[in-house]
Amino acid sequence: MAVKWLPVVQEQRVDVLGELVPETKNVWIGLHGYGQLVQFFSRHFRDFVTEDRAFVFPQGPHKFYLNGVSGRVGASWMTKEDRLVDIDNQRVYLEQVRAWVAQQCPMAEIHVVAFSQGVATGMRWLGRNEGSLGAFLAWAGSWPPDLDEKSIAGLKSTRFQGWFGTEDEFIGLEKQEEILRHYREELELVLPYDRYEGGHRFDSAILGREIDRLEKQ
Repeated sequence: MAVKWLPVVQEQRVDVLGELVPETKNVWIGLHGYGQLVQFFSRHFRDFVTEDRAFVFPQGPHKFYLNGVSGRVGASWMTKEDRLVDIDNQRVYLEQVRAWVAQQCPMAEIHVVAFSQGVATGMRWLGRNEGSLGAFLAWAGSWPPDLDEKSIAGLKSTRFQGWFGTEDEFIGLEKQEEILRHYREELELVLPYDRYEGGHRFDSAILGREIDRLEKQ
């Protein structure tokens, strides 16, 4: 049996909080975690919209029932099946989102805030965007171990900040140290990070403070 891959044009959902207008100064592209939908994920950011700031939420293209064959639906960015094709598709998708945002808001600096599975998705995308990105806020996500040279270069040119939870049930302290050691020793990247008290979730107070700080850096 032969496997063929066909390029196709698809419509993908993107939710927006705030106004995408020429006067907008900062736009954050928010990348959700595994099993989340953008209409719910975006609620974490409603209090941070301002006259000068907006948020854009692309939705992962894989949708599925969270339990069985009916009920609540979730979305993800990829699975282990055909993962390299999914990674390439993610990059194309996110670059189209970035280009669309830049067209709507030509004076804005574009940033990324990513949670859980969205962290690896966004970090792999870095270095392939035609326009520059300002800041990358990586929250409660496993940093991908397989970054290539373009992604590494993208990280070096982005104002990066990582946050891990002290009681994260998916990325415990031992796993966090393993990630940091791999980046330091194998990729020769020492990236700034901090920890918040709690599990696999946002800390709203810290999140809002970090968005403000990274915009001003």
